[in-house]
Amino acid sequence: MKTESNKKEIIICPPGRQISAYLREKGGFVPTPCGGHGNCGKCRVKVLEGDLPVMRMDKVHLSETEIKAGIRLACQAMPKGQVCIEVLSTISLE
Repeated sequence: MKTESNKKEIIICPPGRQISAYLREKGGFVPTPCGGHGNCGKCRVKVLEGDLPVMRMDKVHLSETEIKAGIRLACQAMPKGQVCIEVLSTISLE
């Protein structure tokens, strides 16, 4: 599920799973103060490999530059294929 790269948490997520839910299921944590509704913009992840579609709430909370850099909201992100992401918010994985 994860590898270390320069002390950053790198997570490989399977297709068809909401990223924040997948992380919770595996013992990880991404802050979602809004309850995962995409209202706060706090659960940011960066796509390192693969494709993660841009969702409506990504456009609300992220700049065009962030979106082009692969930043997405974990609570809204649903990969269509396997993706490798870096969690930009606080996370704890065992």
